[in-house]
Amino acid sequence: MKRVILVRHGQTTMNLQKLYYGFLDPDMTELGKEQVLKARKILEKMNYDEIISSDLKRAYETAKIINFKNLEIKVFSEIRELNFGIFEGLTYEEIKEKYPEELQKSIDDWKNYSFITGENPYDLQNRVVKFIDELEDNKTYLLATHWGVICTLLSYHFSNGLDSYWKYKIDNGSITIIEFREKYPLLCQLNLKGD
Repeated sequence: MKRVILVRHGQTTMNLQKLYYGFLDPDMTELGKEQVLKARKILEKMNYDEIISSDLKRAYETAKIINFKNLEIKVFSEIRELNFGIFEGLTYEEIKEKYPEELQKSIDDWKNYSFITGENPYDLQNRVVKFIDELEDNKTYLLATHWGVICTLLSYHFSNGLDSYWKYKIDNGSITIIEFREKYPLLCQLNLKGD
């Protein structure tokens, strides 16, 4: 059995500003760090064999906080957030004003739309699913990662492709757990948070 414990990074400065950001690299806020500390208290009742982080700062900071076993943190770009390309660093209103046609395309065909200089949700899903599939069996992995990574993985395993991508509530600092029993996925925990 392979067990994957996914932790979404804590709140960032760009979350507060309501900016589109995927590959950008903002810091966590003080509240974000508190959210992750609450996650750590829950995780201390669990076990893990390896800890893995996205290579973005907010995820790596999260990994350092939740790594109560003080294992080496393995860092991979494959579990980065979706690359929003030309939309990165902009609010919805700014995108509407600056790139109205591209915004409409991204709404009309959101699954297949490739953000200019970025990627599309299928690109994200393919890299994340491949990464998780290639993790060794009979281990528990603790991953510090992003909303899009968690939602694309859930959607792939528990609906058809990307059909349920937008249907999961994954809060900053929350924990989601999937077990793979002979490659059969079981959702064991969703959006678990500390008080």
